[in-house]
Amino acid sequence: MSTNSMLANTMLAQATPDEVARQRFVLALKRHVAGGLRTGVALAYAKQGEPAFVAAHGHVPNDRAEAEEALDNSSHYRFTKSINRASQEMMWQAVGETVYREKERMEAEAKRLVNNPQKMGSLTLDPAFKPDKIYEDCFIHLQPEGYCPPDANGDSIIAGAFYESGGRLYSMGRGMSGEDSKAGAVIKWLAEKRPAWTPKRVLDMGCSAGGASVSYPFAYPDAEVHAVDLGSSMLRYAHARAESMGSAVHFHQMDAAHTSFPDGHFDLIVSHNMFHEISGDTRRAVAAETLRLLAPGGIAVHQDVDLLFRGKTHWEEAERSYDLQFNNEPFWLEYATNDFCAELKAAGFAADNVAETKIPKMAGPGSWYAFTAVKGPSKG
Repeated sequence: MSTNSMLANTMLAQATPDEVARQRFVLALKRHVAGGLRTGVALAYAKQGEPAFVAAHGHVPNDRAEAEEALDNSSHYRFTKSINRASQEMMWQAVGETVYREKERMEAEAKRLVNNPQKMGSLTLDPAFKPDKIYEDCFIHLQPEGYCPPDANGDSIIAGAFYESGGRLYSMGRGMSGEDSKAGAVIKWLAEKRPAWTPKRVLDMGCSAGGASVSYPFAYPDAEVHAVDLGSSMLRYAHARAESMGSAVHFHQMDAAHTSFPDGHFDLIVSHNMFHEISGDTRRAVAAETLRLLAPGGIAVHQDVDLLFRGKTHWEEAERSYDLQFNNEPFWLEYATNDFCAELKAAGFAADNVAETKIPKMAGPGSWYAFTAVKGPSKG
């Protein structure tokens, strides 16, 4: 399937020319923050923030908390932080115009797609399932209505609609619609590490709106692909989106840390940007569930953004902590300070079957961070 046909998606909220113009302005603003403004923070800290802290306290910052105080002495950093927050709020306002205007059309399209007798995948919701309350109360990324909005009528698709439309802007125009696919990067990496290997069953943990999930049936057409997430609204959108793209994915409302799949059911387990959205306790449970669900010889690739604190200075840790307080990311630091390799080993994986790696992005510079684990006897 060509790249263009893979991107066809009738569930996506379609913006008017005026809405596109506003979204492009927000995208330009966010690029300016990420480029021109954030690149100046290091100099602002060295020339203004740290000297002011030393003058007040008689010593350089000794930890992240003191470095945060020092950073706030810099007018440049305070300005950057404010514009960053404003640009995120503007993004959701711009996206929201389109999503709410398109809401009825998208709901009708979802019903048409999932009621198609020839549909390829499936959706299994659990009316008794209750996600952790934090996902109902905390609107992560400031996303309107959050990841798990109310779904009293059993037809909500709003969480997924916001997630996809917002994600396209949040990732600087490259997100779920662009070449720089997280799943694509993992699939390419797997092809290099395991030439000619094909999994029989694949599980995408924490699939959100299914942006990564849909790639696996195209890469492995003979595989059975499953995906799990917490919210019915998010999953309903993900299922309809996959059907609109001709991708056979079976979506389930489950906690990735406690699924109901049989032992050893999957040859490949993946997650994409899930770890910074879950608690440390949940992450450790995911390690145990990964071991339980992998078939002998199976491999897990848990990918996320490259923001771990290892090797970073105190001010870099402080600057990277922005999202905890200002972007509704309650588990940001729990991810940034984690040692998932140790947690995989504690769960029962052989030490030399566990690794940390960086997976090159599909387009542009940079890499995704990943923890990998193979189920089997020690390679030593």
